[in-house]
Amino acid sequence: MLRLAFVLFTLSPPLDMDKTISQLTHIKAVLLFASTMTVMSGAIIAPALPGISRHFPDQPQVVIQLILTLPALMITLFSPLMGYLADRFGRKKLLLMMLGIYGFAGGAGFFIDRVDLLLSSRALMGIAVAGILSISTTLVGDYFDSSERARFLGLQSSCMALGGVIFINLGGLLSDWSWRGPFLLYMTGVLLLPYAWAILQEPQSSDGVSRDTSDAPVTVDYGRTCLAYLIAMISMTMFYMFPAQLPFLLSQQGQVSGVAIGVALSMAALTASIVAFCYGYYKPFLSVMTIYVLGFFLAAAGFLVVGFTQSYAMAIVGAAISGFGLGAFMPNTTTWLMRITPQRVRGRVFGGFTSTFFFGQFISPVVVAPAVIWLESLRNVFTGMAVVCGLLAVVLIILGKTTLKADSQL
Repeated sequence: MLRLAFVLFTLSPPLDMDKTISQLTHIKAVLLFASTMTVMSGAIIAPALPGISRHFPDQPQVVIQLILTLPALMITLFSPLMGYLADRFGRKKLLLMMLGIYGFAGGAGFFIDRVDLLLSSRALMGIAVAGILSISTTLVGDYFDSSERARFLGLQSSCMALGGVIFINLGGLLSDWSWRGPFLLYMTGVLLLPYAWAILQEPQSSDGVSRDTSDAPVTVDYGRTCLAYLIAMISMTMFYMFPAQLPFLLSQQGQVSGVAIGVALSMAALTASIVAFCYGYYKPFLSVMTIYVLGFFLAAAGFLVVGFTQSYAMAIVGAAISGFGLGAFMPNTTTWLMRITPQRVRGRVFGGFTSTFFFGQFISPVVVAPAVIWLESLRNVFTGMAVVCGLLAVVLIILGKTTLKADSQL
């Protein structure tokens, strides 16, 4: 995986910084791999859930499913705290600690033979993921500037989207050997630890003083920050409708194989990774608000296709269109936050971003369940989501010409 990361990073232009190309490549590799590890928290063990259920036959299904979703809840709860700790005590030392906890708590599932201990280890690993994603995203803002930052954020989001597809397949291969097998992949956190320790440096604030020793007050634009959080949560809630709901919709349309469902699910992730990867190349020509508006309109078109079609092929097309729209939201939101957030408090701001982002994933099924009852079918829910996306695009157009007029130039 690291070899692949090095190849990908050599495609991006050099940075205008006082570091060598080799140093920057290694820094990018550490941050990219740390970011993709967060996707592994759930994707790796998803294929092993049936095996886990058979190994613990006395446990209800909801408890087995909690093994998968518990890390997302911990990420939501602990990301703000991790951001605060990173600002207070330093990015590097906390990131190294979280990598170690991630590796040992995640890998512990290979040896544990009790559900309560397995849930505890998953909760601890979720706390570590909260720290890893919050700090690694914050470090992007600390290390990189301007267009290079936008390119890297796009690449980060792209690799996270593709990582979900890759890790699901790796987890499936290992789960064919044993339900415990996928847990071994979490040990990559321990393997990354010495590499990160050797490569990363504690960032310095613009005046040359380490951020954990400065007590000067800073001002956060809470209005725009909360709006960015809300957009991130909504976009993730929408995007997670595909892995959570599309299999059921396709099953209603007829007998569809597991492979066919997997292809359909992968399509949204694939197109999202493509548009995220290219973010740094189209961002100079489009403002933050424009990208949001275009993203919501594309997502609306995709949801509309899925909601109206009776065809498996057209459902894939709809998922792909929505992926093109929603794929830009994570790098766009992180870019916006980095531009409006003072450097010394980026840790806590991005801790909040991580929390709301994963909260959107966590509540997606909860939001859809009553919507299905109210709208009478899952197909109508997809159609209704298209209407919501269109309305959100219109709201952002209005805000971009009034309250957020300055952000229309960012």
